[in-house]
Amino acid sequence: MSNSIYVAIPLMALLAIAQTAILPRVPVLGMVPQLLFLVALAWGLLRGLEQGLLWAFIAGIFVDLFSLTPIGLSSLAYMLAVTPAILLQGVLPPRRYLVAGLAAILATIIYLLVYFIALRFFDLGMSIDTLLEMLPVALLHGILIVPIYALMQAILNLLQPRRVEL
Repeated sequence: MSNSIYVAIPLMALLAIAQTAILPRVPVLGMVPQLLFLVALAWGLLRGLEQGLLWAFIAGIFVDLFSLTPIGLSSLAYMLAVTPAILLQGVLPPRRYLVAGLAAILATIIYLLVYFIALRFFDLGMSIDTLLEMLPVALLHGILIVPIYALMQAILNLLQPRRVEL
């Protein structure tokens, strides 16, 4: 296990509070983005699949703590959505921000579909109309991932030790 978990847990806790208390009152273009999901995805794009899955799991647990869904449902949906997006990064050209935007759109669509299916399985009442209304969030995530990706890159640079040559 890497040291990034010591950053992930407090960061996700703060983001979960902001996601629950602030963002519903100040929507972006009439939509509420999933900050924890975007941060986990950005970290996974920067650090690889293992780190992305770890951060997605932690993010999902915090999301479920503040929602009425069963614990672990968001983690499952986040992890299933982050995996193909991170794996797809390896076959796309090395244009970091464009790839991050495309990965965010793809991952958001997968997340919404998995979450919809899981909610229907537990009979927690999400209609197909609600799912279709949520799809524009994928485009919003494709835009918002760019500054989040840059911020996560800066945090990664702070966490990584610098090489010193004598």
